[in-house]
Amino acid sequence: MIDRLETGQYNVLFYAGHGVPAPDGGLLFLRPDMTLNGTELAQVLTRCRVKLAVFNACWGAQPDQQGYQAIPRSSLAEVLLHHGVPAVLAMRDSITDQEALSFIQAFAQALGERMPIDQAVAVARQHLLTLFKFNQQAWTLPVLYMHPEFDGELLKPGDEGLTQIPRSPSQFGRKAPIASLRSIASAKVWTVRGGLMRVGMSEENDLVLRGEPGVSRKHAEIFYRNSAPSPDHPTYFLRDFSRYGTWILMSGGWQKVHHEEVSLQSGVQLKFGGSQNSVLEFAIAAPDSTDTV
Repeated sequence: MIDRLETGQYNVLFYAGHGVPAPDGGLLFLRPDMTLNGTELAQVLTRCRVKLAVFNACWGAQPDQQGYQAIPRSSLAEVLLHHGVPAVLAMRDSITDQEALSFIQAFAQALGERMPIDQAVAVARQHLLTLFKFNQQAWTLPVLYMHPEFDGELLKPGDEGLTQIPRSPSQFGRKAPIASLRSIASAKVWTVRGGLMRVGMSEENDLVLRGEPGVSRKHAEIFYRNSAPSPDHPTYFLRDFSRYGTWILMSGGWQKVHHEEVSLQSGVQLKFGGSQNSVLEFAIAAPDSTDTV
């Protein structure tokens, strides 16, 4: 089965049928009496400007063999990438229906949350590992091929727009208190404006972190949610989207937050990405303070 998803700025093809390794990128069985090789498919996808092709079926990343030697660049994924498809996700071996369904659900959900393709694959592979554990190697089956000039973003994080309604309904009707992040090393301060700060490596973020190992394009958000009965007790949260996590200094030492949401107290210290990265201090201003940054 082939499903083609077009949503304005991106074009994705999902294939969940049967395929086998063969020269020219293998063979896809569209119907019992109809096959399509990788080269033919590549011509169709590049003409339609497909950015991501997903083959949630067996052998898509498996090259054909001559004797006992693999034929270079003969797998379906490699052929499509060679002919100009920016990103191809395929399986390196056979995969069960349950594993394939579990993977594609987690992967599609991650894409829907505007994660870059490589990050969405990492999330979906982690989902397989959680479900099937190490005694099954389902999490090792998905292989992503991506052109080095493609950033992997199907929808830019900034496309959400400045006029978007905040995701936390409890923010309605109450102005978020001023909060900020301060670099411990340089004392530079970044203000959390409007109760929301996006942190990451790409330019669409409010705080752009370059040169910091392990920082993802869309790494984390710091946002305000009024979950207390009194405006004198504002609550900010950090939500991590990243591949490698965010470090928070707690009473027992540095703790890693990964794909979860935690509350932030004024004065807490953070590291985005690697455990040796720069330290930032989160602070909430007093109610009568004025934003001077």
